Amino acid sequence: MRRLTFLTPDLSHAEAVVAELRELNINDEVMHLVANDHEGLQKAHLHEATDMETSEVENDFNWGIVAGGVMGLVLGLTVYGSIFFNVEFGIISLLVIIMMGAAFGGLIGKAIGESTLNSGLEKYQHAIEAGQVLVIVDVAVEQLPEVYKQVRQHCPKALIESSHVFHDHPLAA
Repeated sequence: MRRLTFLTPDLSHAEAVVAELRELNINDEVMHLVANDHEGLQKAHLHEATDMETSEVENDFNWGIVAGGVMGLVLGLTVYGSIFFNVEFGIISLLVIIMMGAAFGGLIGKAIGESTLNSGLEKYQHAIEAGQVLVIVDVAVEQLPEVYKQVRQHCPKALIESSHVFHDHPLAA
């Protein structure tokens, strides 16, 4: 799978591109649009991008779990074998502290990621604010030539950025 990212000049061009992609049997679940005109996207029945596509929530959540787990490990090893309040901290306590650290780190990472714009989309922010529509679509490699052709038909000046997607479905990771 390849993730194609490109700008359309306005909502009407985005509607035309999405209609062509639908004719190529590309599902709405793999097409994500980012625009300032949220109502316009809803009226046109276009799939607006979620926080998973527009923020760093997934990446920061994963890093939060790792950092929290490491901090939990350090804390757990520090108290391992100690006795506090007539409770001896053993292997079960160590595992519980690691899991609590990972969970806490994940929550903190998620909170940070929700407020952070996806680093790959920052360069498009100025164009989106100017009224352009960003289209993000995941396409099978076999369909790339036809998708490029359809996008170029409606947006000949569009710069299409392509990146590898590491999963076949946006909800499977």
